[in-house]
Amino acid sequence: MSDKGVARITAHEHFNQHGFDRFGNVRWAWQELGANAKYFFQTPEWMEHAAALIEGDLAWGVLTESGRPAAVSVLRHSQRKRAGIRFRVLEEARVGDWLYPYTDCLLDRKAGGRRTIDLDDFADASGPWDVLNLRALRVGSPWIELAVGRAYLQEEPDGGVGILGTRLGPDDWLRTLPRNMRDSIRKARGRIEACGGGQVVVSTGPELPAAYEQFVALEASGWKGAQGTALSRRPAMRGLLRDYLPSAGTAHIRSLFVGDRLAASQVGVTVDGSLFLMKVAYDEQLAHLSPGNVLMANLVEECCEDPAVDRIDCTVWQEWHQRWGMVREPTYRLLAFNHRTVGGAVVGSAWHSRRLFTRQRGWRVAEPEGKGAGARP
Repeated sequence: MSDKGVARITAHEHFNQHGFDRFGNVRWAWQELGANAKYFFQTPEWMEHAAALIEGDLAWGVLTESGRPAAVSVLRHSQRKRAGIRFRVLEEARVGDWLYPYTDCLLDRKAGGRRTIDLDDFADASGPWDVLNLRALRVGSPWIELAVGRAYLQEEPDGGVGILGTRLGPDDWLRTLPRNMRDSIRKARGRIEACGGGQVVVSTGPELPAAYEQFVALEASGWKGAQGTALSRRPAMRGLLRDYLPSAGTAHIRSLFVGDRLAASQVGVTVDGSLFLMKVAYDEQLAHLSPGNVLMANLVEECCEDPAVDRIDCTVWQEWHQRWGMVREPTYRLLAFNHRTVGGAVVGSAWHSRRLFTRQRGWRVAEPEGKGAGARP
């Protein structure tokens, strides 16, 4: 037990082993805390299938309180050497080769004892460390919450995620778009009607496997297939989504058909009021009909009418998001030094000195939510 009454289950050899079985030892804790998930990649269903694709020297950490899990995490161990000093780093665990890691931690937000956990407690659960260096953290991540007054945050200049609020009615939302975008959607719908009309089919539950394979084939037919980034060219990622979607409970695939031809498709899942738009594709031979825009407009309108959806989360930031009135929600890098270890103290002192003399911009000490992600130290 720590002096704050939180027991630590520290990472050991069994947790650090590579392979799917490592998640089996902490599955129970993720399942108990799953209701606290804000993002799909915090859910036990996602971790169940993603665990096999997380590579590296991993540590699956658990903090318990009165025999129940208070927090769970997955981090990756690495070692660095600077100026002859070797130090131990805890970094974000990454799922495959996606742009963002798509992993995070979970805290029990219903337990009053949650407030006894601090960042050092949590990091210690993953074993010995000198530096905690986490990238691509989303707003609301428990790591950012625990960083308040303890760690540094930096907004990532090349990061961010496209977010579209859906609390307006469909007509009110449409009026927020630039006139040329509204005209573009109207004309695209007219062109599809002139070709015999379109139909949007929403596949859920047992319909997902067939709809998913249709999506994979559609994506492969376009530029993503030619560049090798389509799911058809990445069997591990293809298998991950194939297995995850039916288990998620709120996953769906929206497909726009023009006649009998699949013109555009979207893969999504809803968690805690956010609809995560995970993948999109369209038939490039039908680009003159703008099927991707028509399907996107249909999705936004449906979400505006659904009280269970507060926003659409595109999981990354791309230029086309601006045309739809999306805001770029930032992602953050977190840096903390373990001043209880020689390596952490030395590296932290060197980093602060370099930061002072080189005037590194953007780093802030984390502040409580509502006061911005960071404040000047």
